[in-house]
Amino acid sequence: MADPKSPGASKQSVEAILAEFTRREPTLTSFCARTKSLIEAILHEANLRYQSVQARVKGRSKLEKKYLDPSKNYQELDDITDLAGLRVITYYEDEVDAVAEALEREFDIDRKESVDKRNTDPDRFGYRAINYVCSHLDKRIFDVEYRQFAGIRCEIQITSILGHAWSEIEHEWYDLRDAYPDEVKRRFSIIAALFELAGREFVDIRKSKTQYERAVALQVEAGVPDIPVDAVSLRTFIEQEPVVSEMDGIVALILNFSLDAPLTDAALETRSRLVNLAGIKTLQDLRGALGTYRRVVPEFMRRCRTEVWQNIPSTSHVDKGVCIYHLVLFLAARQGENELSTFFRSVGVASASRDNHLIHSIAIDPSLGAAPQTKA
Repeated sequence: MADPKSPGASKQSVEAILAEFTRREPTLTSFCARTKSLIEAILHEANLRYQSVQARVKGRSKLEKKYLDPSKNYQELDDITDLAGLRVITYYEDEVDAVAEALEREFDIDRKESVDKRNTDPDRFGYRAINYVCSHLDKRIFDVEYRQFAGIRCEIQITSILGHAWSEIEHEWYDLRDAYPDEVKRRFSIIAALFELAGREFVDIRKSKTQYERAVALQVEAGVPDIPVDAVSLRTFIEQEPVVSEMDGIVALILNFSLDAPLTDAALETRSRLVNLAGIKTLQDLRGALGTYRRVVPEFMRRCRTEVWQNIPSTSHVDKGVCIYHLVLFLAARQGENELSTFFRSVGVASASRDNHLIHSIAIDPSLGAAPQTKA
């Protein structure tokens, strides 16, 4: 490669550069696809979550503009390091370094050309990312799948999702920024600062959320009384309470369901809301209700399955804590058909009035073993 700073270096014509680029473009496209898949595999192996991995070959018009930029003094095509570009997008800023460490182990990083764009002057705001100029390791290019990529350099950017969003917005305005009036440039800088502040706030809020969840988990484990039922406390309760595990297993067996669905935040929000609507406000009350009806609820579900829900699909996948849903269903059914209709509407399930009548009849049947229910 010609040294762009060398006085004797001769600059190739832009026509020759574009012709050479056209010849290489198919290989660069394959390089991007293969490297994107490799990065995804690396992150999966390292158990690192990410929002996405993007890859692109530089467009001809942008290549031409960059090559002719007098401030860069490019001499030949290989002087441009981002013909193949990839971007790893994380959810939070504090996940960027972990991704960077994983990629450093799997790529040959050109330290002189790479830059951490998070390290800027304290009064400057904008795109925050680690930009690596790198190539595949020698050991990898001996592999037949990578042999064709020997000598190809690429740019891998690692940034958060907010950094990526800012980059996409900033790119449209970047070339004209110097021509803006001072007031416009000032407002542009303010927005850049807000993006950076938002990224830091999300990290801090997530840490506070994690600390709160841990504190609640410790309280549940210690049996602290009067812990309110909410989505956070209910998750720990479901994971730790023996009666939940026992009843889940029985209900799943009766309904022929598999207890392997993920316990999502949305499911916990719905379930905690239903528990509160049933008048159960604390985990202590919920534990008591499950203990009282630990044998009644499964029998109630068995009869509903055989007498009302004969056509429901078997081998469905449900999450842990499904017995709590059925406990509240049972309590609503005991109250009356109107309360049962309200329950089904609250969870977005259509239920025929005939079915509601049958379910209510089962719930108040003395042979079920539950104490009779009287309305206030």
